[in-house]
Amino acid sequence: MMATQHDFIGRVTAALGYGETPDQRRARVFAARPGSGPTEIVKRVRTRTAADRLMLLTQLIAQGKPLNLNVIPKKDPNDTAAAIAALVAEKSPEWGGPKSVAAWRHPLIDRLDLPEILARQKVPVYSPRQTKGTPESTDERSFFRSRVETAFIGITSADYCLAETATLVMKTVPGRDRSVSLLPSIHVAVIELNQIIRNLPELFACLKYKGKPPDWALANCLTLISGPSKTADIELTMVHGAHGPRELYLYVITPTSAS
Repeated sequence: MMATQHDFIGRVTAALGYGETPDQRRARVFAARPGSGPTEIVKRVRTRTAADRLMLLTQLIAQGKPLNLNVIPKKDPNDTAAAIAALVAEKSPEWGGPKSVAAWRHPLIDRLDLPEILARQKVPVYSPRQTKGTPESTDERSFFRSRVETAFIGITSADYCLAETATLVMKTVPGRDRSVSLLPSIHVAVIELNQIIRNLPELFACLKYKGKPPDWALANCLTLISGPSKTADIELTMVHGAHGPRELYLYVITPTSAS
């Protein structure tokens, strides 16, 4: 007789030596409140001094170099926008054709005023219309995806950046499509200094417990990016851009007061 899912999980649990009921197991796995360990980690992240954050930035820059991750501190959004405009002017589409940019709908990205700035170069900036709580039609979604496919630069922010591994962490939510960081040949990310954390334990604690209870749930998809796309499948020769962007630039807005 075929075992039910409940019976199967029960047998595995018994074999592992757990004498828990299903309700006890759910209470253990999906704790309603963080324990002292995660609480202390979140507190440490929130109260980190400016000097400590700058040390993490220095570590991030060092860890990013061997990964071909270009970490570039900038003093404010205006300075960042000017640097991105210079990058757009310098680079050319990998496969030819006109220049275009795809960008997230994100408060930090919106502050850069890129559509207005890049209009001076006659470079259009495409962003999804969908935001949290705002439905997006099938036609709008298809149109934006087609624009991402032809864009030569994709601009995103990130939820966190891990200093120890030079890893960008991005939740998938409306208005922040994964395709923007995957399809264009060049990926540009913009974060603030306080979004840099140390390592994976800090990330897991922040993802689950930072904020009020409605925000504790993890996203359906979490993307971790350490440098541009690379592979050495063929004759152990390293090639960048085989499965994603060939270049990755990370601009970190670092106010002068933090220096």
